[in-house]
Parts: sequence; structure tokens; C-alpha cells
Amino acid sequence: MSKRSRKKKAGRRPKCPTTVSPSPEIAQTTSLPAEVTKFQPDGTVLTSKEIFVAAPVELCFNILANKLERLPEWDPTVIYVKPVSEVRKQIGARSEVILSLGGRKLQALAVVSRYQPNRAIGWVLTGKPKIREDWRLELRSQGTLVGVTVAREVGGRAIGRLLDKIMHRKKVEDDLTKMLTRFKATVEGSASDQR
Repeated sequence: MSKRSRKKKAGRRPKCPTTVSPSPEIAQTTSLPAEVTKFQPDGTVLTSKEIFVAAPVELCFNILANKLERLPEWDPTVIYVKPVSEVRKQIGARSEVILSLGGRKLQALAVVSRYQPNRAIGWVLTGKPKIREDWRLELRSQGTLVGVTVAREVGGRAIGRLLDKIMHRKKVEDDLTKMLTRFKATVEGSASDQR
């Protein structure tokens, strides 16, 4: 192999035959770009949390669905939101977002990757690091169980990914707890206003 072809080959990103989609059914039936549907499984850190909200599932879903429409007061990580696509509240809807993550500002394009009214909604932030946020709602007596899973794609070698998991996991878990607590207060406040 010549020196030139080795340099050319070294500059290319390796193809990864194994990718993870936010939802295999959705990825197969919609035309979302690859940067939205593909995550590297060995470089992805998952964090999940749940909270019970004393409000109907429909109200919880409506507040979640508006997250990419206007600035959510209940999510302390979101600084700015501006819808940029004509489609809204469906798979493929896009918004420009600016987030504060670990003291850094991240500007990204958020693309809705999952939309099941009153059941689930999810989006992917296509910046670096790529982040997927999946929300699920389960009807319970007296309210709704709300769960969120955040997947962050962490690049680099294994030792770098391990350090990232150790250093950032607690911060991400704390942010999710704070976000869910504020979400609960917002939804329950809206529910009491409607009574």
C-alpha cells in the first residue's frame, strides 16, 4: 500500500456495521438522516430516570411536545429554542437549540425521531456530542409515570469513554433529576389550574 493511499485511508471515518436506532420501526418507515438514527453502541452512555406525576397523560405529553416549540421553563439545560421546519409535532420536525451542558454551551439541531401521542416522544441533537432524549409516558391510577432516557455518544478510545462516564454521569443524573422535578411541578401546576 502506497504512502498516499495510507494517508487517504487514515483520514476516513471507519464504517461501523453495528448501529443503534432510536426506534427500529421509526427508522425503517421515515426518511430521517443517518446522523439522527445512527449511534455507535460502544461509545454511547445511557442514563434513565422516572418520576410519578399526578396529572393526566395527555397533559404530560402536550407539555413535552412543546419542548421544541418554545423555551421550556422546566428544563434548566435549554437556553434557546427556535423551530426551523415547516412540520411541527411529528417525526422529522426540526428546531435550533442552544443548551448548557456541564458549563459548556452546545448549539445543535434537534430532530424529532419518535412521536407517539400520549405514549412517547424523542429527539436527537445532531451536534457534538450527539445526544438522544427519549421520553415515555405510562398511564397509572391517579396520574402518569414519566420516564426519560438520555443517550450521549462519547468519542475517543476506551479509556476516554470510561473517564467521561465517571466524570459526567453524576452531573447528567443530577440534571435529569432536577429536570424531572421541575417538569412534575409545571405539569401538576397546570393540572390544578385546569380544575
